[in-house]
Amino acid sequence: MDRSPSLPRCAATVLAAGILMTTAACSGGGSSGSATKSTSPPGKLTGSQAQAALISPSALGAQWNPASGGGTGRQDTLLQSKANKPNCQTLLDRLRSGNLMGVTPTAKAGEAFTEPSRNARMTYQVASYSRADADKGMAWLRTLPNVCDGFTAVDGSGNKVIAQVVQTSLPKAGDDRFGVRLSMVTTVQGLKTTLALEAAAARIGPNVISVTNGGLGGAGHAATQQAIQSGGQRLQKVLSGQTPPG
Repeated sequence: MDRSPSLPRCAATVLAAGILMTTAACSGGGSSGSATKSTSPPGKLTGSQAQAALISPSALGAQWNPASGGGTGRQDTLLQSKANKPNCQTLLDRLRSGNLMGVTPTAKAGEAFTEPSRNARMTYQVASYSRADADKGMAWLRTLPNVCDGFTAVDGSGNKVIAQVVQTSLPKAGDDRFGVRLSMVTTVQGLKTTLALEAAAARIGPNVISVTNGGLGGAGHAATQQAIQSGGQRLQKVLSGQTPPG
């Protein structure tokens, strides 16, 4: 007698129909074991979380130190100039105030660093907004290279300022990111003065990292990139419930 095992009923049905089916389909299983779990979008930061998400000078390199006091005199004077285009004036106002998104956040924390050899100053902020406000702020930032590709301004002493905004490159960080570089050139008592200042932002959910970096000695683009990259990684950890090292 032939005692070879017979095919299971489900497999026999598959072969008879001439259709390739999975074992899960035969057994009535509804999903595969490789399905990924859905994750919730990041929520708004609290004040303490925003503080924990701040980077330290060591994230930028040994040449950076914590800053004390306000900005530099001539740089602040140039940012107080009156531009001939409304959107460019908004940029100067926001750079001067340190509020790059243009709306009041629900929570925020900020700090400042200096790089003495370049006479540069960096301001760094982590803040939480409504998602609509965060998206609006990022969209506004993206308009600047076109709208402010070339504009003029007048400083407080009546000197003409030639200015330009160009887009800069940023490392992948968060859900969205964008950066620009503002150059302002004027002549005071026969001496040419140039301000180079970078502004960059990275959004993770409704939370935004914003960075301004530069001064009369120029803007170190590598430092801006490092701030966005290190800051984005740190913010992700805070949002996931981790406590990053200081």
